[in-house]
Amino acid sequence: MKRINFLFAVHLHQPVGNFERVFEYATESAYMPFLKAMAKTPDFLFAFHASGPLWEYWENRFPEMFDIISEMVARRQIELLGGGFYEPILAVIPRRDAIAQLRMMSVFLEGKFGYKPRGVWLTERIWEPHLPELLAEAGVEYTLTDDYHFKCVGIVGEKLLGYYITEDNGRAINIFPISEDLRYAIPFKEPQDTVDFLIRNADRTGRRAVVFGDDGEKFGLWPGTKQWVWNEGWMKRFVEAILANSDVIEMRHFGEWIDRNPPSSRVYLPTGSYFEMSEWTLPAKLSADFHCKVQTLRDKGELEDWRPFIKGGFWRGFLTKYPEADWMHKRMLYASDKLSAAEPSADAAKALYRSQCNCAYWHGVFGGLYLPHLRRAVYNNILAAENKIAGDRPLAERSDIDIDGCDEVILRDGNLQLFIKPSDGGKIAEIDILKPGRNITDTLSRRPEGYHQFVKNIGEKSDYSGESAVSIHDIAQVKESGLANLLHYDWYNRRFLVDFVFGAGLSPKNLRAGDFPELGDFADMPFEIVEGPTKTEDGLSVTMRREGAIFHGDIPTPLTIDKTIVLRSGGESFGARYILKNPNDDELAVHFGTETHFSLMSRDHPDVHFHFPTASLRNIRPGETHEFAKIDGYELHEHADGFKIFCECNECALWMWPVETVSNSESGFERIYQQTSLLHHWRAIIPPTGEISIELNWRVEIT
Repeated sequence: MKRINFLFAVHLHQPVGNFERVFEYATESAYMPFLKAMAKTPDFLFAFHASGPLWEYWENRFPEMFDIISEMVARRQIELLGGGFYEPILAVIPRRDAIAQLRMMSVFLEGKFGYKPRGVWLTERIWEPHLPELLAEAGVEYTLTDDYHFKCVGIVGEKLLGYYITEDNGRAINIFPISEDLRYAIPFKEPQDTVDFLIRNADRTGRRAVVFGDDGEKFGLWPGTKQWVWNEGWMKRFVEAILANSDVIEMRHFGEWIDRNPPSSRVYLPTGSYFEMSEWTLPAKLSADFHCKVQTLRDKGELEDWRPFIKGGFWRGFLTKYPEADWMHKRMLYASDKLSAAEPSADAAKALYRSQCNCAYWHGVFGGLYLPHLRRAVYNNILAAENKIAGDRPLAERSDIDIDGCDEVILRDGNLQLFIKPSDGGKIAEIDILKPGRNITDTLSRRPEGYHQFVKNIGEKSDYSGESAVSIHDIAQVKESGLANLLHYDWYNRRFLVDFVFGAGLSPKNLRAGDFPELGDFADMPFEIVEGPTKTEDGLSVTMRREGAIFHGDIPTPLTIDKTIVLRSGGESFGARYILKNPNDDELAVHFGTETHFSLMSRDHPDVHFHFPTASLRNIRPGETHEFAKIDGYELHEHADGFKIFCECNECALWMWPVETVSNSESGFERIYQQTSLLHHWRAIIPPTGEISIELNWRVEIT
């Protein structure tokens, strides 16, 4: 008689920094119903992975989850999977941290359930060839990746019905291919489709195995799935259908399968993840082209024939696609190195590991990098870790933080820390208020995405009805009308102190659209460090210079800008001093501006507002748009995080507006507030071979 072995794995995760209401809704709508349903069917064996943020949340809010799991562990229905505790991408964090996080999860599961995991869930199924040695050192015996990895090296068809062994530097682990066919069938097709698929792959040897492994969110959290899986009984029908065919379909655990069966052979897999991510990580145009080509092949029924030869990008491409993700990643590495050298406390290490949660570092169908609260959580934890080891002495140093071949400048004193990038317009890349631990310039630039063409094509609001369950990869809708009108793009990185020389015709409208007359070459070009970083009477400072130009057509008119950034003694205030030098024999008319950005709680949060004492009688929310003809300062009140910022500057005009992006999410395309932009600008005449100076200062007060 023909038989097939079925290995079923489910992975649950919510990122560090996600809203508590999301944790609660996910637990009540998907995670709890799934575990309760499984507990009623002891013969349905499965492997289970939950990330550390969920374990910590359940321990405080849903301790009954532990009771349900303990019962199933005791009767050997459930096989627990380990992994990096805070769901890091193991390949892109320091080896010492990866091993520590793997061991942290193993110790946790053994302590709570008396169960030491043999296998791990690989975050986002991201594989790199050096991982076997790392995993083996952490005591891991096996993991799971998508069958796409195997297809790329010619393992297709019935060769996928088993597991393989792989190694690096002589350290081996076992690796199972996850069926993409089942990932798309479960739970979106009728249970009989899965049963038929399994039976078609059965043979008389009984040594074939089919693996399903995917996100548990598809069992109630993804759009339409709660109604379909639970209210309409898909899960009940699925479990009954599998168990009703137990004469052909035998449920197995991964560890048991390894113990009873040898690997099919050795394999060396290429770098990669699941097939969809190979599209998302590509630059926007390539991503759109890749999507269209894949769809064309799918429509022709030729995709599977060509899939071994179709290579998109891989995860690390996000670090070049998104400078903000790269900076955040390199800040995490910088913090890890600092902690490693200081032999940190358990609290400091935990904060570092929390900052390594993967979700905020990339973007695909989930909001990821585009969600400010996830980026904020990363920075909050980086700063919490650094604060545990930082001394009281002021710091002024140069270091290539983001490993781009150019030094950054770090100034730290009292309650403030500045990271300055001379190579990118002399901007401040990061301003940290160390207590309460906030990066107030956690900004995001607007850039093209491959899916923006679909936003333009869809047009008006098209809410998904949820009447049927479909994969999030197949949902295309806009969550509000007019999103296509917000598709503006920035040609520079939106950091703090972006310097412009404007041409005629500048208006708030074309500034917001990112299509404005800019004549200088200062905003995104390198400045040279000419003095510092050093300690002066004022505090810690660095002076940068760019001998640039103003361009009228192709004709350059030389202009030099000296830019000094100072963190004043005591660490309560910082400032920028500009000297615009005219090396020409004729006077020079300039319209100079510097743009600053603040990442705030939200565009309309009741505890956050600006106040312009000389220009407006009312408080102004971060999401408002205003034009002030003359100001000499303002106040930013951030009661939500417990600080105020007071700005004083040379009298100038100021334009204020919210920077918003259009991004994809599991429920559709949406508008997201990223930060508030404030452009200070002046018109001036610089005399022949003369200069003018401009100064801005900010003082931080903890409330």
